[in-house]
Amino acid sequence: MAIHKTKRTFVLIFFSLLVSLSLISCNKKKEEVIEFNETHPLSLAPDVEWALITDPYAAYRKDIEWNAEVTNHCRRGDILQVYAKSIDKQKTVWYKFEEGWLPETCLSIYSNRYKAQTAAENLKD
Repeated sequence: MAIHKTKRTFVLIFFSLLVSLSLISCNKKKEEVIEFNETHPLSLAPDVEWALITDPYAAYRKDIEWNAEVTNHCRRGDILQVYAKSIDKQKTVWYKFEEGWLPETCLSIYSNRYKAQTAAENLKD
């Protein structure tokens, strides 16, 4: 009878240990998944939009017109914070960035930086 109780106690302790270890490992996995990059504090700001450059190369313009001076260039996969939006006489939508203006034809707009990053990763496929 004492051996039977000892076996039962051992089995209960063993299963308790297994359950505890599995819970600990599950919690560690969840912690690793939820990780935000603090490099861009406005990544999730509700009033900030983010652009993903979809053309292989795009030229920033000084003003919202195709003949305007080129101020710099960007590449496919670049993620940029949108500063302003405007429409020219031909009804082309332009977005303002730190380096200048880009037309909507060379980019996609996202409501937060993390969505833009996910889309950029999918561009590589």
